[in-house]
Amino acid sequence: MKNQLSRRDFHRLACAGASIPLLGSRVGWSASRKDASNRDVIVVVFQRGAMDGLNAVIPYTENLYYSRRPTIAVPAPGGGAESAIALNDQFALNPSLAPFKALYDAGELAVVHAAGLTTPSRSHFDAQDFMERAWLSQGSVFDGWLNRYVSSLEASTATFRAVGMGTAVSRSLSGAAPVVGLSSIEDFGIESASQRSESLKSLLSQTFDGQSFVDSTGLRAFAAVDELATSPAVNAEVENGAVYPDGAFGQRLRDLAALIKSDLGVEVATVDIGGWDTHNNEVNELNPLLAELSEGLAAFRTDLGATMARVTVVTMTEFGRRAYENGSQGTDHGRGSAMFVLGGGVIGGQVYADWPTLADAALDNGDLAVTTDYRAVLAELLIKRGGVSDLSAIFPGLESSPTSGLFA
Repeated sequence: MKNQLSRRDFHRLACAGASIPLLGSRVGWSASRKDASNRDVIVVVFQRGAMDGLNAVIPYTENLYYSRRPTIAVPAPGGGAESAIALNDQFALNPSLAPFKALYDAGELAVVHAAGLTTPSRSHFDAQDFMERAWLSQGSVFDGWLNRYVSSLEASTATFRAVGMGTAVSRSLSGAAPVVGLSSIEDFGIESASQRSESLKSLLSQTFDGQSFVDSTGLRAFAAVDELATSPAVNAEVENGAVYPDGAFGQRLRDLAALIKSDLGVEVATVDIGGWDTHNNEVNELNPLLAELSEGLAAFRTDLGATMARVTVVTMTEFGRRAYENGSQGTDHGRGSAMFVLGGGVIGGQVYADWPTLADAALDNGDLAVTTDYRAVLAELLIKRGGVSDLSAIFPGLESSPTSGLFA
């Protein structure tokens, strides 16, 4: 009998392991692919856990870097395979970021150092929340900066205009504008281990026959699943000899590249990579993550080929680590860190830094000081690549001027 499977049953099935797309509050479902191949795409990679910017991009000419980190400092360039890779006469890459060097030399990648929140916070939860809302205190502003950006764009009927890759849609994408979340293309669907799975799916779709928000969202979920299932993304091949690293981060970048190449109208996407909270044994914990990050993004760039000209990637992390190593050969929560920008419109081959130095008087309570507001980088990105003319709705209360010279 129609509707015999109740909404309660629907939620019970979801909790039992059904794979269900995560959606924003309003979604257009007839994807318009007109001019989809000409849309610029902004990809935000969030390094959750707080990356140690000082051991990622090393100020190798400062003796204080080495004296403050006697066991975990990265050796200066020229010392062998474990030494840093010089970018200029002041900064060098951790050798685990070696795939970034070719992109830097080609002018496709730039580094922003001593960047971060201008409001001090050593709480992972608070700092990530502040960054993703781009509102540096509790309350008042509750949606994410990327969702506000999408809301500022011209209307689009593309279902996959804004995509959150991962187990949940990121806070930066939360809000009224339509969003689709998926952990992978393969798992984007409503699955059940029951032998009656097809009947269950049919019954589920029949339960959403009203006019409420729940009804419309349910129908949209089924429509999104059907659209992706018939799109070229399902069978898209990795191109140009790209090799993604194993693990969730590489898989999600690979799937995102497939979505972009399939002209589904992607304009905004987020991808997370976690594990950066290196309190202990930092060298062994940090270096594999840096390798995964750089190998993944280098493969993403290679896979997209000429399409990368319209794709811009920016990385961010909630805060950096303290200038001093701790007693566990790690680093504790700090302030300034580094951002990487890659791809279309990036004026690469440079380290952008109002460098505060690691001198005692320059440290912020023992931390690398923040001299570049991370929002200033995002502001220039949205102006140059997103065509935004009024930043006030996207970054309310922003007092820092946008950076200049990072994006064409």
